[in-house]
Amino acid sequence: MDESNINNESIKLLTKMYKWRKPLIIVTLLAAAISIVCSFLISPQYLATAVVFPARTFSVSKLLVEQNIGNQEDYMELGDEDDAEKLLQILNSTEIRKRIADDYNLWENWKINKEGDYADHYLKLKWAEMVSFKRTDYVSIRIDVYDYVAARAAKIANSIVSYADSVKFRMTKEVAKQALTIVEEEYANTITRITELEDSLQKIRVLGVLDYKAEINAYSKAMAKAVSKGNQSAITNLQVKLDNLNKYGLAYEGVFQNLRKYRLKYPLIKQKYDEAVVNYTKHLPSKFIVDKAIANEKKARPVRALIVIIPTISAFLLALLYLMFSDKLIEIKKKIVIQSKE
Repeated sequence: MDESNINNESIKLLTKMYKWRKPLIIVTLLAAAISIVCSFLISPQYLATAVVFPARTFSVSKLLVEQNIGNQEDYMELGDEDDAEKLLQILNSTEIRKRIADDYNLWENWKINKEGDYADHYLKLKWAEMVSFKRTDYVSIRIDVYDYVAARAAKIANSIVSYADSVKFRMTKEVAKQALTIVEEEYANTITRITELEDSLQKIRVLGVLDYKAEINAYSKAMAKAVSKGNQSAITNLQVKLDNLNKYGLAYEGVFQNLRKYRLKYPLIKQKYDEAVVNYTKHLPSKFIVDKAIANEKKARPVRALIVIIPTISAFLLALLYLMFSDKLIEIKKKIVIQSKE
């Protein structure tokens, strides 16, 4: 199609638009009026934004309690992309959504029937409309919250940030509790076993065996000297002691070696127990807060100009298409009538 044809088609279209100016103006003005009324019926929403950086994910005990000189992680370091993804999953959790809904009575404020069969479904849909989480190019996370009250929007955003730590702590605490139970049981068993072995060793010492290896060496040397000198009295006394050692010595040595093993184990299991207690009772923040949300009294949406302009233009175009179609249909009918007469 050359330029002259295009110009001719444009002139034809403008001519028809002028011909149809009255219905087009009426439809356009009517759509504009309805849009203006609707724009004022929509409740204004206010935006509050918080920005956080994810923290590195570490075990509290390994990071702060264990001695790991030369290979210590820095808990002040910002998290990477994996940490950001983990934090996003926490922020999107159902637990946070429901806690916020209950704390700020979003059921009523967002007009959701809490007692309805699909309450959670409609809350999730409304939450997706009013709350968004976006990872920025700097690996931070932006939290945007819309609400019909500016102050409440800021409070909701800051509460979401705050609840991220409690949700993470709850998740890790379940595992930490199981670990603590296992280590605590082993720690208690170790202490009990040490006490039992010490009691058994003390009973054997009462029977005359104080240090089996040292005594057997000393008595053996003394016996050799007594025999070489022919000291019968010393030989008799030493033989009694050696017989006593032979009688209780092996029991002493078994208890002593077992006790030694548990005493070596004790500091290790004690350290594991202390670590488990720390992991169960303490936690590090899951994020660094860059910007706290503040109330913004300037409404963020709806943008009334767009609400008016888009429907008005759409109504004008639809009316124009309808008139063009009707006009074309009339032309086709005329051609059919003419052909039938011929």
